[in-house]
This record gives sequence, C-alpha cells and structure tokens, in this order.
Amino acid sequence: MNPVAVTAVTDPRAHWLAAATETAAGLPPELALPELRTAARTRFERLGLPSRTLEAWRTTDIAPLRGLEPRRADTGRAPDAGWLAGLPAGPRVVLVDGRVHAIETGELPAGVSVLGFAEAARRLPQVLAALDTLPGLDAHAFAALNSALFEDGVLVHVAAGARLDALTLAHWSSGDGTAVHPRLLLVLEDGAGAGLLEWQGGQGTYLSTALTEVRLGRGAQLALSTVQDESAEAFQLGGLRAQLAADAKFSLRRWVGGGRIGRMDLALTLEGEGAAAELDGLVLAGGTQLLDHHLELRHAVARCTSRQTFRGVLAGKAKHVFDGLIRVDPDAQQTDAQQQCRNLLLSKQALTVAIPRLEILADDVKCAHGATVGALDEDALFYLRARGIGLAEARTLLVRAFAGEFLDALTDEAMRAALETRLDAWMEVAA
Repeated sequence: MNPVAVTAVTDPRAHWLAAATETAAGLPPELALPELRTAARTRFERLGLPSRTLEAWRTTDIAPLRGLEPRRADTGRAPDAGWLAGLPAGPRVVLVDGRVHAIETGELPAGVSVLGFAEAARRLPQVLAALDTLPGLDAHAFAALNSALFEDGVLVHVAAGARLDALTLAHWSSGDGTAVHPRLLLVLEDGAGAGLLEWQGGQGTYLSTALTEVRLGRGAQLALSTVQDESAEAFQLGGLRAQLAADAKFSLRRWVGGGRIGRMDLALTLEGEGAAAELDGLVLAGGTQLLDHHLELRHAVARCTSRQTFRGVLAGKAKHVFDGLIRVDPDAQQTDAQQQCRNLLLSKQALTVAIPRLEILADDVKCAHGATVGALDEDALFYLRARGIGLAEARTLLVRAFAGEFLDALTDEAMRAALETRLDAWMEVAA
C-alpha cells in the first residue's frame, strides 16, 4: 500500500462529518435531500468507525483504514480504457468515483428507466423517494457514511409487467487516496423482470462504500450478478439491502476477488408470501487479503424460500469470513431456508471463519445450515499427476471443479468466460 496516498488524522469521525457538510453544500438542489442526509449524518456520528470490540465487527479488522483521511475524488476523471474494453458488450451505465460518467443504453424497452439521480429526481421523484427507506444496515457505519456523502447514483426502474433483459452497471474508482460512494437503487414493480450485472474495478488506493438498494414488487424477478474486482490496495466496505413482496424472486451471484479489505453486509427481508431469494458467492483471496460477507436474511411471513451457498478459495495468508444469519419470525410458518459455506485452503497460513446461524421463532419450518473447510484432495492430485498433468495444472483443475457450480450457474456466456480467465490467472499467482 502506498503510504503517500492518504493522510493520518487523530479524529476520523470529525473528518467525515466535515466532509458530509462540504459535500451537501456543493450538491444541486435535487440531490440535497436534507432529511435523508441529516439522518445519515446523525447515524454516523452515533456509530463512528467500527472496531473489533463490536460483535458484528470482531472478525473484520479495519485497523489499516482507521486514522486515515481519504479525500474527495476530483471530478471529470475517466475510467481506464483497458478495463472498460474488457466489460461485457451491451447496454451499460459507467460510474467514475461514484458519479455517473456515461449512460449508454440506447433505446430501452417500454416501461424501463435508467437515470442518474438528478434526472430521476425530476422525472420519477416518487420512485427516488424510496432511497434509504428499506430496513437493514441501521448499525452499519459505512452505509450511513454513503448516505451522507454520495454525490450521484443510478436508478433502474422497471414498471409493472415490463422487462429489462441485460444491463451492465460499471463502477470505476480512480484511486489516489480517495473515498468514493457509489449508489444504486433498483426498483421493479409488480410482475417486472430484469437481469443486471454490476462490475466494480479501480486502481491504486481508495475507500469505496458502494451501497445497493433493491425493492421488488409482487411477482417481480431480479437476477443480479456482481463482480467485485477492486484494486488490490483498495478498501471496499459496502452493503446491499433488499425487500421482496409476495412471490418475488431475487437471485444474487457475487464474484469477489479484489481489495486489501473487502466486506459486504447484506440485509434481505422476505416480506410477502411466496417470496424467494437465492444467494451464491465465490471468493478468491490471496496474499494478506481479508474478504468478508456478513448476511442477515429475514423470513418475515409464511411460505418463503431462501438458498445461500458461499464458497471461498484461499491462498497465502488470506482470510475469508462468512457470518450469515437466517431469522425466521413467529408468523413465518412453512419456511424453507438452506445455508452453506464451503472453503478450500491452498496454504497452511490461510484462515477461514465461517459462522452460519439460525434464529427460528416458528415451529413449522425446514431449515438447515453448515460449513466445511478443507484442503485439496491429495489422492485426486496424485491421480492427475500420474496421468502426466503438472502440479500447477492439477491444482487449477481441482479449484475449477470446486468453483464449477458457481460458474456453471452463470447464464451469460461472455461473463462466465471472463471469470474463468480471471480464475486461471489468479491460480497462476496462488499456485
């Protein structure tokens, strides 16, 4: 990490609060949102930066970030051309340092709107009013920081019965010791459908508090894939909130491989009968990376379904944390919830912390959770090497098999090919 990229401070909370005041003063009127930002500032002032003395953060040591003063990114920067060229083809929105850089969607289907927040405030104010109103992440300091400091964002709104088959939401962070606060609001009305890809990248040292909010109406279906490919020197401390109405379906697939420290807090509420959530994650961590998922999935009503499978492949002295809670409310009878965390260690110095949890207050449920940790199968390695396959290639084949369920579930062939290439490149270093 480049120590010149940031400046030490003795009171980081005062620094952030001052930044919130400066940011609010420079925003256009439609993005001032005084009630939202004042409430967020109050939350952050109360919470401060988290430490390991807090139960929710005891496995996530953000000491390298504490006492640093990331600065506001300059306006007018452009994304790296090579990174941009490597994104999947098709309609896309590009954000640079949390600000909308380009909306390249062409003619959208009827009933679909993809807007920067300023335009959304003028054209769909009643939809943008949903910003920061979903439950969850109330005690997450970086979510509060994002709400206090975001300067722009993207609203994807799909009207009742409409469909958006493919859209890429690309975040680029330009580094130089900056703090960026990307924001997405995804709203699908009753019976709507969408397939979205969020791709996060950057260069150098920066802090990202990327925050996504998802609101699904009755019978809506959203397939969201996220590629967290941040700079190796970055800190990403983001979150996702989602609320599902009756019979809504939410599929989230997360590829995570970037960041010096990367943590995603997810808070999902199944609030309508028949709602279903499927969460699938693959984490590749090497060197001294710390990559973390904290999840709370609440079954609030009866007859909802959830499936969670998170996989970690760890090399070097990396650490992977999965802390997942399934909460079943008293009225949530006939809940069907499954949770798994599987980890593959490629070195003896790598560490995984898996904490799958159930809190069940109903009596007619089908719930299960579990975790596994293991090394590469020595017999399988011997079998492959006995057939003339080199050690590095044999290790890659076994890791590809471990990650296969995640990759095979990706319906976008170009995205799957791109991630397979990234996996092979990662294995060349990890091996």
